[in-house]
Amino acid sequence: MACKPMIEEYFSQLDTKMADLPSADREDFLRELRAHVLDRLEQGATASEADCRSVLAALGAPEEIARHYRMERLLSRSAWRIFPWSILRTLFRWTLTGIQGYIVLIIAMLGYVMAASFYITGILKPFFPDHIGLYVSNQGVNLAHFPGIPPGTDVLGIYYIPVAILLGYLLTVGTTMLIRSVIRRFGRLKQRVAGIA
Repeated sequence: MACKPMIEEYFSQLDTKMADLPSADREDFLRELRAHVLDRLEQGATASEADCRSVLAALGAPEEIARHYRMERLLSRSAWRIFPWSILRTLFRWTLTGIQGYIVLIIAMLGYVMAASFYITGILKPFFPDHIGLYVSNQGVNLAHFPGIPPGTDVLGIYYIPVAILLGYLLTVGTTMLIRSVIRRFGRLKQRVAGIA
């Protein structure tokens, strides 16, 4: 093939950019990616250097492929975790790669902060019974108010404790499941590679 040196140079650079990854994973990925490139080039009668440049350009720069592969590995490992802290750590790293990660991180933080507020107010209700609860008034809904007593009526009373703990739990689980689902659907590098082949 006329463009074999170009392909070898590309994969040599990609191998160098992925040198910090486990060799078995790296070799499998490079072998699969090379097969896609060769399949794409064999579709025409004879592959010219222009064809080769076009296929490699469609893949992206070796640095970009290596970065996407690392992020995909990180996201796929986190997609099956259930602990919010490990998922948040992955989302912080994903945030550095683009707007998608940033949006998902904001959603996660909102869900987990709301869950934490229910947990905390539920735990503190016995210590501050007149300041914490589900207070409803014409001004809106209030969960806690310091230093004075919140306006309105505490509609749940002592039952606020189990309701708040349950809502905190449901928000934690719901946010975790939503984030895991989004992580699993993240634009996978393999789907991108398959699209050019």
